[in-house]
Amino acid sequence: MKLLVLTTTALLISGSAFAADAVYGDVPAAPVAEVAAESFDWTGLYLGAFGGVSTGDFKYEAGPTGGDPLGGIDISGGGFIGGAQVGYDWQIGNWVIGGVADIAATNHDADISADIDGFGSAEAESKLKYLGTVRARAGYSFDRTLVYGHGGFAYGETEQKIDLGGTELFNESQGRTGWTAGAGVEFAVTNRISVGTEYSYVDLGEERVFEDAGVFVDEDVAFHSVKALLNVRF
Repeated sequence: MKLLVLTTTALLISGSAFAADAVYGDVPAAPVAEVAAESFDWTGLYLGAFGGVSTGDFKYEAGPTGGDPLGGIDISGGGFIGGAQVGYDWQIGNWVIGGVADIAATNHDADISADIDGFGSAEAESKLKYLGTVRARAGYSFDRTLVYGHGGFAYGETEQKIDLGGTELFNESQGRTGWTAGAGVEFAVTNRISVGTEYSYVDLGEERVFEDAGVFVDEDVAFHSVKALLNVRF
């Protein structure tokens, strides 16, 4: 009798445990939520440096004072450009708008020489001494990549020299103003550092650089530049 009771009790306990496993089973582990990567935000102040090359013609027209130009000449120019910039961007959705100002030293120049009988070698040189711009820029961001266009005010200083037989005959400089426009692409390497490349067309307009003895000379300066840039963002 006791054996029957013990056997029945053991069967009941085993059956209860089996039923519990059948109903509840193993409790699954809670799923681990995936954390989405945070998108880059271009909003903020930045300081940077840049360097590149420039190319473009210096154009000259000459004629009698008070009259129309009688002829002109184009002299190919080029050089290097490098400087610093400061700007601020605002991001609205994927669109980015902002403003930037920069200042650069440059050796962009053009020169021409000739031998004149009885006087020796004659040399003439025009040079852009520095260039600054104040621009708006607007673009579209693909997370850490920003594609943009830019344009605004440009200013600088040009200098002209004429030497004849080793003697300086003329040396003058003028302040210049004009406009610039172009496009660029920038990539955020980290949340603080971005790099990019930028194309610009600069037109500093026409300026009278010489007027004497009933003759004038006007100079027109326009050129292209391609720069690499590095910005630190805050």
